[in-house]
Amino acid sequence: MAILLAAVAASSGITVIYTVLVTLYKAFPASDSVSWTVTAYWLGSAVFAAVSGRLGDLLGYRRILLLVMMIASVGAVVAACATDVAMLIAGCAMQSVAAGITPLSIGLVRENLPPGRVPAAVGVISAAGMVSAGLIYICAGVVVDRYSWQGGFWFKVALCLVAVGAVRLWTPPSPKRPSARIDYLRGLAFAPALCAILFAVQQSRVWGLGDARLWGLIGVGIVVLVMWARHQHEAAHPLINVRLLKARQIVLANACMAFVAAGGMQLGQVFSLLAQQPAGTHAGFGLSATAAGLLMFSVNIVALVASPWSGRVAARYKARSAALIGMAILVVAWASLIVLHRSLPLFVPGAALCSFGLAFANTALYNQIVEAAPAHQTGEATGMLYVFFSCFFAVGAQAVFSLLRSASAKYDGGWFAADSGYVSVFAYIACSSIAGLLIAYTLPKRRAQ
Repeated sequence: MAILLAAVAASSGITVIYTVLVTLYKAFPASDSVSWTVTAYWLGSAVFAAVSGRLGDLLGYRRILLLVMMIASVGAVVAACATDVAMLIAGCAMQSVAAGITPLSIGLVRENLPPGRVPAAVGVISAAGMVSAGLIYICAGVVVDRYSWQGGFWFKVALCLVAVGAVRLWTPPSPKRPSARIDYLRGLAFAPALCAILFAVQQSRVWGLGDARLWGLIGVGIVVLVMWARHQHEAAHPLINVRLLKARQIVLANACMAFVAAGGMQLGQVFSLLAQQPAGTHAGFGLSATAAGLLMFSVNIVALVASPWSGRVAARYKARSAALIGMAILVVAWASLIVLHRSLPLFVPGAALCSFGLAFANTALYNQIVEAAPAHQTGEATGMLYVFFSCFFAVGAQAVFSLLRSASAKYDGGWFAADSGYVSVFAYIACSSIAGLLIAYTLPKRRAQ
């Protein structure tokens, strides 16, 4: 129960920010920096996921999990009390530490459960995250509508504090680990490098692909990352053990996650836009924000079946089989939406199948990492997987935006994506899923139990 509540707190991270975003634009009309609340969160999450997971390996998963959730709650308080956009962005950046909750939770599960029960437990954690995200979207929306945008952040504070109490009461302390001298300063050099690359990707639609600043930031970031990786590879006690990437299974799982993040993970953005786009554009369903939230919840709830089922398949036949099933479902589901998206009754089951495949594949990839990584490096390895997710999610979001913008039409004074734009997006995500399926097929086979 404690780990499930922690998963709910984790899913509230970006969900609440997305929920209050429209209201924030109205609350700070003179500022053009409100969108940085989302950017700051994703930049921070790419860093904190890896660092938190590694600190959990070194200092104990329970201790770092409690610390992470307390920092996230403080960040929500800062955002709720913000009097200007700069303070609001700082609060959202602090909340991004919640990205470490998932790898820490998986580390706790592996630490306290028999090996045969770990894959199913990972599936339950994944399901809790996806389903609670839909519930939080609705609940936070009600809080914001009834009170104010600050209420959304206070709602997040309550979720984090409840999870902290549950972990303290019901989770046994992690065993003591031998101390190691780590060069934290050089070990954290990947953070500014990664942020530079992600910032450049986020700004690509503003600057344009021909801007020297874009490629300059990406180039500097890559150079620093290469230097950092060399140092961490040679260090006796690295902060981030890049030697893990020598394992074929871990490398391929991260590569597969990259295509899932750039493709199927864009589900929320794409479906929300399609649901709320005016029906008069002939490319949307014209649903209200509340109706769109209920639609997203009904789509996400299939994770209650998909994620645990994926865990059971991984426990019996190994995670490779579950990954192949999940990726195959994603290919079929997104390809079907090329035709089904024009009718709401046909779109809903197609969207649910996309969510089912995503939950199945996502759970399988985390279990793939758990199978390959040593037990004492679970947090670090799963945190690294989240880094790949964050980086390529940003890349995929820009790709989706570009495809929708390339085919747009004017309606009622505004510009909206044309039907051909959505067709291009569905085809792009289907192709990304095919690439992920091919990578999953190359994963090494392991003997089934």
